[in-house]
Amino acid sequence: MSQLQARKLSSGTPLVGRLRQTATNADALVAQILEGILSGEIKSGDFLGSERDISEGFEVSRNTAREALRSLAALGAVEVKVGVKGGATIAAGDVEAIGEALAVQYCLSDVPTDEVLEIQSVLEGLAAERAAEHATPQDIERLEGLLEEAEELVGDSTAFSNSSLVFHAAIADASHSQALVMQLRSLRYVIWPPNSTKAQPKVAKRVLETHRALLEFIKNKDAAGAQEFMRDHIEHIRNVQRKNVKNKRSEDATYC
Repeated sequence: MSQLQARKLSSGTPLVGRLRQTATNADALVAQILEGILSGEIKSGDFLGSERDISEGFEVSRNTAREALRSLAALGAVEVKVGVKGGATIAAGDVEAIGEALAVQYCLSDVPTDEVLEIQSVLEGLAAERAAEHATPQDIERLEGLLEEAEELVGDSTAFSNSSLVFHAAIADASHSQALVMQLRSLRYVIWPPNSTKAQPKVAKRVLETHRALLEFIKNKDAAGAQEFMRDHIEHIRNVQRKNVKNKRSEDATYC
């Protein structure tokens, strides 16, 4: 057993400062394992052991160990296998899961759309800047292909909007920053309406021109220009949203 596993739990006692106060032994066990991950003591791929190993190592009941593992699995922190060679292993990071979890908290916290767009402006600008610095020939080819595809979709507002989402995500991918990709995916769950019909042909053509201009900054490795252009692009969307709110219009801004 590791030093972490050897610590004795005390029900109802907060074990770590960074995590929420615990209420049960199972909560406390979850908190200890999460603290181990946050501190770097426990890493992806580490084997925690079987339910019995965890019960004995942490000096808790089998039921407590089982409940804690269920909670950790729901958080995406561990993978549990059953059988003779089964047990709990610290999971690998999952960008999609992180994005979804953060998006849920954004929605439950009722964060104003304007605040989300403000953060998106900063992050998208940084993604464009890094894409201009780090995009590979394969990244550029992908972005060019997406614009060619979008050109064929100008008459289909829903397909065009979805294609634009993929284009923005591809710029984040071209930044080669995992942290940026995770953050932007969570924000898009919140502010990018799925299957939007707002990008009518006139709007779609304007957005396509904007995306082409943005790609030129990236291809020319103009990091400062790409960052400024992208931020202006998102700020325009933010201003449209503000006008809709001010005029009490229910339409969403065109997040393209």
